[in-house]
Amino acid sequence: SLRRGRLSRAAVQTLYGRRISMTASRAERLRSCHFAYFMEYGLRAKPREPASFDAPQIGTFLHYLLENVTRDVLGQGGFAAVDNKELHRLTRQYIDQYAEQELHNFQNRTPRFRYLFNRLRTNAYAIIDQVAEELRHSDFVPMAFELGFGGKDGTLPAVTISRPDGELRVGGKVDRVDGWVKDGKLYLRVVDYKTGAKRFDLAELRYGLGLQMLLYLFTLRDEGGKLFDGYPIEPAGVLYLPAREKLLNLPRNASEEEIERAMHKELQRSGMVLNDPAVLRAMEHSALEAPCYLPVRVKKSKDGETEITGSIATSAQLGKLGLYVEEQLRRMVRELASGNIDADPWARSEQDSACTYCEFAPACHFENGRGGDHIEYIRATGAEQLWEHVDRTIGEGGKRDG
Repeated sequence: SLRRGRLSRAAVQTLYGRRISMTASRAERLRSCHFAYFMEYGLRAKPREPASFDAPQIGTFLHYLLENVTRDVLGQGGFAAVDNKELHRLTRQYIDQYAEQELHNFQNRTPRFRYLFNRLRTNAYAIIDQVAEELRHSDFVPMAFELGFGGKDGTLPAVTISRPDGELRVGGKVDRVDGWVKDGKLYLRVVDYKTGAKRFDLAELRYGLGLQMLLYLFTLRDEGGKLFDGYPIEPAGVLYLPAREKLLNLPRNASEEEIERAMHKELQRSGMVLNDPAVLRAMEHSALEAPCYLPVRVKKSKDGETEITGSIATSAQLGKLGLYVEEQLRRMVRELASGNIDADPWARSEQDSACTYCEFAPACHFENGRGGDHIEYIRATGAEQLWEHVDRTIGEGGKRDG
């Protein structure tokens, strides 16, 4: 089997080329399992796909809707100036436009396809309402949609890592970039619409997964000034926005307080934000009293002091994360150049791993401990453990480059 060893340097350059260009999601694939990456992007194997309205198509539809409705609302003065009647008119307009342009011969599609899309029509209004409510209570304003990095159509350049044994160019698109100007600086946050259950996870970050949003954020820090009127850029954070149906799993006799807590949990974004009270209040006006959307918690001490906890980072810590992301990309270059095609999926448990939904399982026949097959377990990681690991990694990277 090919994956029992390593590809030769000639094979690596034949399959991937000396200069490797990839999207951020493709880099994520590499970190999740080298063999799956080899199958998809080396051999270009294609899994069989059923004809249905599945997760990628749902994501495409909701991205289209959120981008176009938000852009039109901003053209009318922002969400505070647009009432729900107009908001729903715009939503209906873009739902119909998407169906006409993208879902040709809709009535002859499979029953499952029609059912899923018709249900999405209803859920779309709730998703748009939720985004509108958040932005009505925020000073951060959407400044860019589907912002491209790298490639022919990229507005900003690809992230490039050069080494003697190869070069890696990483590009992609960010769903939305929000900004807020304060004291001559532009604070930017990256927002990613998620139709699935994906959440920002410190454990994944520690293991080199889930870097996509941070990669975009730090590219904006370095290259965004020329795009946004020359303002110096300050990274303000990254957020996953859940763009999916909200289903509360509660007993019938649940109290109003229990329902409110459950809904708050569903509405809350996951991610990491700058630990700066002024920035947090600009993101959400009630952030320092009763945050609803941000991944932060607020506690008042007896003497009236406010303690902010949650998924937060100082400006210095975000700077270190930028170096950490660069080191992870260098690691990818080394692994690709070495011909690594091991079956080495990440896993939290036997039921939750990169193998669970892998379309290349029939070609892999993974068996942990056989040959080069091995599971890379992701352990729960707290903030203190993460920052210690980041310090250690960027220190070792500097020694290696030196």
